This record gives sequence, structure tokens and C-alpha cells, in this order.
Amino acid sequence: MSSLDPGDLHERMFADKCRRMHTYLLGTRTLLRDIGEHNRAKWPVHYPLGRLAPGGRAASALGTGSTRDSEPTLGPEPPLGPEPAAMDDPADNGLSVLRLDLRLSYHGDSDVMGSLEEASIARLLDERLAQCAAHIDKLIARVADRASKILVTGDLNAGKSTLVNALVRRDILPHDQQPCTQLFCEVVDAGLNGGVEEIHAVPDIAAYSPRDAATYVRVARDALEDVVMENDEQYQQLKFYTHERRGAHEGLLRNGVADVALIDSPGLNRDSLKTTQLFARQEEIDVVVFVVNAENHFTLSGQDFLLTAGNEKAHIFIVVNRFDAIRRRDRCERMILDQIRDLSPLTYAERADLVHFVSAHEQLAGGSAAFARMERSLRAFTLEQRFKSKLAPAQRYASNVLRDVGVLAAANVAAATRRIQDINAVLRDGMPRYEALLELRADASRRADAVLDGSCAEVRRHTTAHLATTQLHLQDAAEKVAYGGLLALWTYAENVLLAIVRHLEHEVAECDRFACFAIQHARAELAALDDGRRALDAPPAAAAVTDATADPVTGDAADDVAASVTASQIASIGSISNALDAVQLELGDFVDLDLGRSWATLTSLTSLTASLGLLASKSAAANALALLRLSSSASVGTATARRLLAAAAVLVGAGSVFYIVSDMDATVRRKLAARVALLLDEERFVAHHADRLATEATRAIRPFVWRLQHNFQRMVEAEELRRADHLRRRRCAQDSQIYFDELRAKAQDLAAAVHAVSADM
Repeated sequence: MSSLDPGDLHERMFADKCRRMHTYLLGTRTLLRDIGEHNRAKWPVHYPLGRLAPGGRAASALGTGSTRDSEPTLGPEPPLGPEPAAMDDPADNGLSVLRLDLRLSYHGDSDVMGSLEEASIARLLDERLAQCAAHIDKLIARVADRASKILVTGDLNAGKSTLVNALVRRDILPHDQQPCTQLFCEVVDAGLNGGVEEIHAVPDIAAYSPRDAATYVRVARDALEDVVMENDEQYQQLKFYTHERRGAHEGLLRNGVADVALIDSPGLNRDSLKTTQLFARQEEIDVVVFVVNAENHFTLSGQDFLLTAGNEKAHIFIVVNRFDAIRRRDRCERMILDQIRDLSPLTYAERADLVHFVSAHEQLAGGSAAFARMERSLRAFTLEQRFKSKLAPAQRYASNVLRDVGVLAAANVAAATRRIQDINAVLRDGMPRYEALLELRADASRRADAVLDGSCAEVRRHTTAHLATTQLHLQDAAEKVAYGGLLALWTYAENVLLAIVRHLEHEVAECDRFACFAIQHARAELAALDDGRRALDAPPAAAAVTDATADPVTGDAADDVAASVTASQIASIGSISNALDAVQLELGDFVDLDLGRSWATLTSLTSLTASLGLLASKSAAANALALLRLSSSASVGTATARRLLAAAAVLVGAGSVFYIVSDMDATVRRKLAARVALLLDEERFVAHHADRLATEATRAIRPFVWRLQHNFQRMVEAEELRRADHLRRRRCAQDSQIYFDELRAKAQDLAAAVHAVSADM
């Protein structure tokens, strides 16, 4: 079996690492998207708001302490070294890539994160997760792409274009003492364009293809300076296809290992738009060559760029240009290295290979040993150490993301545990109140029904007894009617009938008033029951909900309701009896045809007449007896006897008529009272009004019963709704606790796999 060429073996190992890193980046992106989905749909991800411990750093959830200037611990210690150091952050929570930096400008100790609502923080975190997922998409594309892109960036007038010209040994990019580059200029080998040297102005990079002339505009060499300096057409990028004058073993663009593109960029601090574009563009870059003007050192914009790039790139290739113009070079070198040590510790640790002090003008003028050394280091870093320059940034970024995912997972496991404990405490503390509320509702419902039934029964009993008594004594109601004699007998009878009807109306109205009193009394009892509901010892929040949702039975509004119900349902009915409305006087109302009563009267009159005759003359019997003995004059005796009998009959009749006439008013009262009573019996007057008032009382009281029961029901439902919401939130917290615990384990496993990619280097 023949041994493999070392170069082939290295390429195979690199290809295997690319494949593995590609897989792990896909897994990391999946985790981020899952977290975002969980954050939006199930559980607003809790963002840790920890502050610096006395030692100055926050602890990591996936291992030992993680800091901004130490590499995150994900299983074994990775070889990527420390992260870039950052200034002390009062809101430091152990996060790096997923950190939400909302400190107020110029107030380092001001933190607005704590004042935001949980939902607002969750939305911000969701945006940050989406940004990280998009960045990983770019890393996936970079890992899959065998070519390497070198971004030459730095502050204005740092000599970036001059450096690119010196690297390709061609004066192809315009350069001036004033800032001139207004858009990105990418320099690649002409072999990618069929061996033709051309300049393509690209309006849309995403649609660009060198084989499709519609996606670019050819730029002549004499028009290049205007395009680069002005960019009136708003091109996104210029593509320079050029032949490098050196061979594959010395050249950078055409090297025999991988295609390399040099990208010259606008200055960092030219304007905010260009700076933002540059920050975004570095995510697509494998190697960053940061050009520093030796006269200016690192500006604030340069420091911000290096800190941002440090989330992914632990090693930054730094070129200090125009070093030949510095008089005290040792002092300048020391000051710049001190800045690099704070901005990128790993770059400082390998400063012999990654930090170079050169002069690009000297190289273009005739060559420079320092520049040649820098060139060899850049070639070795880009081509020979492709894991460090191409895969290590992806590994570092994935490690930082997974470390942050672990921090978030640990924080959310703790938050979910606290939420579960708090909800259990609320449910446990609220159970006695809930049970008391259920018991009170059942008792109040029974008592309310008893009040309703008792009040209606009392109204029915009172009405029946009162009207029955009234009906038995109707004649007494007409006693006060004045009798004007026989000639006014008809008018008297009418007045008697009217008095009886008015008396009945009065008594019915009295029953109505009693029903109203019973209704008010029942309402007061129901109000007392409702006061017991409202006085139930409830938490302030629950009481507020109850007061807002329940309809009180008491109060002015309830009094108005009760009054309106009573007025509309127990008001005067106008006619107490249909039969009385049609009753008319009759002749029989003036004559008492009761035989028993008449015979007794006549017997009394006869006895009275006989007594008067006997008292008038004791000889009347003897005279009569003597007259009867006269046999000789029989006819005369018979006539006399007849006259005597006729006189007695006249006397008796006159007495009877006198009696009848003198008792006529009593007869009318008696007859009318008897006839009205008979009519009332026929139409069930007493039972009708008893049923009516009992029904009206039921209709008047039942709404208050329903309202009381409704208030209790709404109060119970509100409590059950709160308990159901607590149970739902507890279930959500339990699911999230399980989810984030599993997420933490996945992040640990995936982080260990990411670290293993470099274990054999």
C-alpha cells in the first residue's frame, strides 16, 4: 500500500474537517432556530441580567468561568485561546455573541435592559438569534467554499489600496493622499475570467456571474478612478481580474492551493453607512487584514470593528503601514502592541506572525524586507494554516454561540424552576380561598332559593287570609254610606255598590303593599348574602378582578332596579275583578225573597198584633162569643166577624209593609254584599290575587337571586380561570424546563464535537 503524499494527506484532513464543521454549523443553526421558535410560540426566553461579580466576571453554565478575554469552556479546553478582552460591562451576564448591549451612550453604568418588559427583551433576543443564524449561514457557505477571501480594511487614508497593489505587484487600484475608495474592490486571478484581464462594475453581487454580461458593466482603465472615487452609478462592487507576475509558489492570487480574493474596502470612519456595510461584509470574509496608519494608531471605529470581528475571528492579521514615516519607531511599536493586546489577545500572542510594521510605498518603490516577511506570513496564514484562517473562525463563532446557548439554557432552567415554585405556592395558598368560595356559593344559592320561596309563600298566605276576611265582611264596608230615604233608594244602592268595590280595591292594594314590603325584605336578605361574597378575604389582585367583573346586588343602582321592578310589576291593576266591572243594580237587590227570613218576620208581626188586641180589651173575646150565640141573627154575626178579620189583616199587612220599608237600607247592603261575594267566589277572586301577587313577587325577587348566583358564578369562574391560567403557565414552565435542560445537553455535546475538530491539530 503506497503512502500518501503529505500534501494530499493534509488536503484530505482539511476536507474532512470542513465536512464535520459544516455538519456542526448546521446543528448549531438548528438550535438557534428552535430557540427562536420556542421564544415566539411557547416561552419568552428569559435573558439573564447578571452583573459583574467581585472578581469581575460572570460564570458560565457549561463549565468553568467564561469571560470576554478567555475562551469558553466546552468540555476540554479548546486551543483557540482567550477571547478578546472587553471593557467592564455592568450588565455582564456571561454572554458574548447573544449579548444584547443596551447601555446608554456615554453612561457606562446605565443599563436600560432591566427596565424593559420580558416580552420586549424576548423580541430583541429573537432578532439577535435570527442575526446569529444568518451569520452561521454565511459561515456554512464559507466552509463549503474552497476559495479564501482576504478583506483589507482599516481607517481612512491608512494605505489599504496601496497595500493591495503592493501584494499583487501591480498598480491596479487607484490611490491618492486623500481617501479615494468609495466601494468594495475585489482583486482575483484572471484565470477565473477565462484568462482575460477586465474590470467589472457589479450592480448586484448576488446576481453577478462573469459569464453573464448582463450582470455587470465593463469599466475602462481610464474611467476607473472616477468610478472608484465617485461611484455615481451606485455599484456594489468592482471585480478586478488580473494576472499576477509571480509564480504559484510565491504568488497570492494564483498559488496552486486555493483561489484567493483580495478585497479592498472603504475606510471605517468615512460615514455610518459604509461602516455598517463593512461590519456586515466581514462576516463573509475568511481573513481580515487590518491596516493601521502608524501615525494614528487604532481609532475608536477600528477598535469597535476588531471587537466585533473578535466574536468569530480570534486571529486578525494586522499591518501597520507607513511605519517609515515614524521617527521613534520603538515607542510607536510598543504603543500599538499594547492596544492589540487589549483588543485581540490571541493576535498579540502570535504577534511575530500576525503583526507587521511595513511601508507599502517602499515595496512599490523597490522592495522591502519587512514587507516580504509580512507577505510570507500572510501567505502561510491563508494557505498553509487554512484551519486557523478558514475553519477556526467558524469553530470559534460556533463555540461562542453554543456557550451562549448553554448560558441561556441554564438561566431559563433556573427561571422555569422558579416559575414552577412560585405558581405552586400561589395555587397552594389560594386553595383555601377557592374551597371557601365554592362552599359559600353553594350555601348562598340554597339560602337565596329559600328567601325566594319563603317570601312568595308569605305573600300568598297573607293575600289569601286578608282577602278572604275582606270578602266575608263586605256588608260592613257600606255601613258608613248615608241613606237618604225611600226616594233615594236607587242612589243609595249605587253608593253601596261603589263603596264595596272601593273597599275591595283598597284591600287588594294593601296586599300589593305587603308584597312590595316582602320583595324589599327579600332583596335586603339577598344583599346581605352578597355582602358576604364581597367580604370574602381575597388577595388584592383577585379582589380587583372580582369587583370589576361582578354586579353588586346592593347600592343605588340596585335600589333603582328594585324600585322599577316593583313599580312595573306590583303596581295598581286598575280593575280588581272582571265581574265587578260589569255588575248592575237589579230589582232583587231591593227585595229580600229569603222565605225563612220572611216567615219569621210575619210570625213576629202576627204575635205582635194578637198581643196588642188582647191588651186593648179583655171583653173582646166575650163580646165575640156572645155574638156567636145569637142564632136568630146568624147573618149579621158573620158580617161582623168578617169585618173584624179584615181589620186584623190590614193591621198585619200595614205592619209588614212598615217593617219592609224601614229595613230597606239593610236589605240593599245585605243583598249587594251577598251578590258581590257570590261573583267573587265564582271567579276565584281570593285565589286569583294570591296567585298574582305570588307570581309578581317571584318575578321581582328572582332577578336578584339570579344576580347573586351570577356574581358568585363569575367570581368562581374568575378564580377557576386564574387557577387554570396558573396551571397552564406551570405546564408551560415545566415543558420549558425540560426543553432547556435538553437544550443545554445538546449544546454541550455539539460544543464538544466542534472542539474535537481541532483536537488533532
